[in-house]
Amino acid sequence: MNNSFIVKNLLAKEEGTRLEFKADVSQAAIAKIVTSFINTEGGDVIIGIDDDKEVIGIEHAERKLSSLQQTLLESIKPEAPISFQIINYKNKDVILISTWEGANKPYQFKNIIYVREKATTKVSDVNSITNLIAERKNADFHWERRTVLAAELDNLSQTEIEKTIVLYKQRYTKATILDNEDFLVQTGLVRNNNLTNACVLLFASLPLRFIPQSPIRITVFPGSETGDTFLGDRLLNRNIFENIEDALDYLDIVFGKTIEVVDNLRTERHNYPQLAIREALMNAVVHRDYNSVNSFLQINVFADRTEISNYGTLPEGITIKDLKKEHNSILRNPDIAQICFTRRYIEMLGSGTLRMINDCKINGFKTPKWEEGDKTFKVIFEGVKHKNSNEGVNEGVNEGVKYIVFKDINEGVNKTLNDVLGIIRNNPELNTNEIANQIGKGVSTTERYLKLLKEENLIVFLGYPKTGGYVLKEHLDRLK
Repeated sequence: MNNSFIVKNLLAKEEGTRLEFKADVSQAAIAKIVTSFINTEGGDVIIGIDDDKEVIGIEHAERKLSSLQQTLLESIKPEAPISFQIINYKNKDVILISTWEGANKPYQFKNIIYVREKATTKVSDVNSITNLIAERKNADFHWERRTVLAAELDNLSQTEIEKTIVLYKQRYTKATILDNEDFLVQTGLVRNNNLTNACVLLFASLPLRFIPQSPIRITVFPGSETGDTFLGDRLLNRNIFENIEDALDYLDIVFGKTIEVVDNLRTERHNYPQLAIREALMNAVVHRDYNSVNSFLQINVFADRTEISNYGTLPEGITIKDLKKEHNSILRNPDIAQICFTRRYIEMLGSGTLRMINDCKINGFKTPKWEEGDKTFKVIFEGVKHKNSNEGVNEGVNEGVKYIVFKDINEGVNKTLNDVLGIIRNNPELNTNEIANQIGKGVSTTERYLKLLKEENLIVFLGYPKTGGYVLKEHLDRLK
C-alpha cells in the first residue's frame, strides 16, 4: 500500500511531543528521540525532512535503514515495538520510524533514560524516573498481566508459539531463546511460573476454557437489521491468531469477489476494503476490554453494511474526532499488541484508522463511522455487505458470492447472466427451454444470453442437440 498520505499528514503538523523531522540518519540522535517517545506518548520520526520541512530525501535509504534498525533494536532496552519503513514521497525516499508508548518503562539507550517534553528530547531527571517506574508498576497490575492459575503450558499451541519465535528472531537477530517456555518468560507472558491472561488469549488451544469472554462471533443477517433469521453465524473460540485467520477467511467468503470478464480475460477483485476490515478487526482484538465476563467482539454483516463492535470504550484522552487524524495510540493490552506486532498482524503503529479511511477511499467505499456507547465501541462500514441477501439461510453464504461483471452490459442483464450461470451450476445439462423457464425469459432472449456466455468461454453445450444441455466450463468450476 502506498503510505505517502501518512507523510503528507505529518508534514502538515509541527514538531512536538510526538513528532520530529530529521534531515539525515544520525543514529545516536534518532535513538535518543525514539527512546524518549517510548517513555512518553509514542510518536513518529521522519528522516529526510529538513528544518523548513522541505523534503530532501535519503540516498541509499534501504541500506541506511537496515543499519539504523539494527542499532535501535539492539540498543534500546527493554525491547519495544518500533516500526520502520521507507516511503517514497514526491519522488524522494524518506524513512518513517513509529513507536507506541511503552508498557515496560523506563526505556533506555546506552544506559541513559530519555523523555520528551514538547519538541525537546532530554535526559530524564530523578522525578521523571520515579514517575516512569510508578507507571511500570501500575502496568503490572493490568488484567492481561494477571496470571491464570488453572492454565498450564500443555494447554498452549506449541505451533503458534514456534511461529512467533521464528519472527521474533528475525527481528532480534542476537536473541537467545532456549525453548518455548523460555520465550514466554522473556516476553513476560509467564510470570512466577504461571501463564498470564495475555498468554492464554494469544496461545491457548482453547482459551474459552479459562477466559469465557474470549471468542469472536460473526453473524450474517439477510436484511439491514438484526433478527432471528440469519444467513450465517460463526463462533470462533480458538486463540487470537487462529481466530483472526478464521474470521478473515470467513469474511472473504461472505463478502465475495467480483470477476470481470473482458475479451475472455478474467480478473478478480474483492468486494470489500480488505485492509480496512483487517485493521478494524485488529483494533478490536488489541483494544478490546477483556476484563469483564460481558466482554465481546461481534461482527455483524448486513445487506447494506458491516459493523465490528467490541466491549470497551476509547481510552481517556482520545475522541472519535481524533481517529480521523494522527493521534496518540494508547494501548489497553500492550502485551497482546506487542506479540501481534511481532507476528506482523499489525503492520504500522498509530495510523490504523487513517489507513482504514484511505483504503475505503481507494476502493470506492465511504469513510468508516465510529460510534461509542455505554462500555462499547463500534466501527461501521457503509456499503460493505454480503452478496446474497435474498438467498438461502445458514451457511448458504457460500453460494452466490462470486458475481461476474460483463463489461458494456447493463446491470439488469448482468444479473440475469449471473442467474443463468447459477442455474447451470446447480442444475447441469439443462437445455435452452428449461433455462428460459427458470429465468422467466423467452427462448430467443435466453439463446442470446447463452451465446454470450459461450463466447466468454464460461459454459459449454454437451451431448446431442435434442437431448444435451449446458454445463459450466471446467475453469469456472474451479472457482467454486
